[in-house]
Amino acid sequence: MLTAAGGRLRVRRGIGRAVSAAAVLAVTLLTGAPSPSAAATITPVAAAEVCAANDNLGEIATNFISRCRQASIRQVFPGQHYGDSLGYIKDCGEKSCRTAWKLLNDNRFKK
Repeated sequence: MLTAAGGRLRVRRGIGRAVSAAAVLAVTLLTGAPSPSAAATITPVAAAEVCAANDNLGEIATNFISRCRQASIRQVFPGQHYGDSLGYIKDCGEKSCRTAWKLLNDNRFKK
């Protein structure tokens, strides 16, 4: 069985190599292979850039914490802000928002 994960195909157990190669070929033919010039212009993004709070202001805090922070942050993170966007937490003037923003940017909790 083929599954798409993060833009790439994974082959699960029980499928022969011939079947998986044919499936990859079919997907490539349907979606089109990237040109060599386009592949040369793509630059890899460092994980630190993807997990910077300032670069994810539209993301909900609980999703950002799950993706980019250690679980121990949940012990001290203000619970009323789990459903708020990072942009709201950054611009909010409340004390709990300032605490939440500092924790989201604290290096102790980075994965």
